[in-house]
Amino acid sequence: MSEPLRPGDVWLADLSPVKGSGRAGHRPVIVVSSQLHLSLPHGVVFVVPVTTRDRGLRHQIPISSQASGLSTLPSFSRPEDARAVAYQRLERRLGAVAPNELTAVRRVLRAFLDL
Repeated sequence: MSEPLRPGDVWLADLSPVKGSGRAGHRPVIVVSSQLHLSLPHGVVFVVPVTTRDRGLRHQIPISSQASGLSTLPSFSRPEDARAVAYQRLERRLGAVAPNELTAVRRVLRAFLDL
């Protein structure tokens, strides 16, 4: 990874292997780690996978920002599949979501985690 990570960045990541119903394969993810978390020397980042399928679920925040670099807009965040991944799983930066989109995804994560 040659670029610094920033909250809201969209990266293509290799999420395999997984067990159970987690998202696998090469897919876009949104970096949801805080800047503080990204400054730690541990090489792990919190991400939320992105899908192109609209399942009509209120917690799957639509991503419509052209700056996201996603090939299909809108795409949809999958905060129910949030996970920590090693930096080595991040393949290339695609873009970044709009600040209001990142805020909405983080709001859902806070609700899921009762924070």
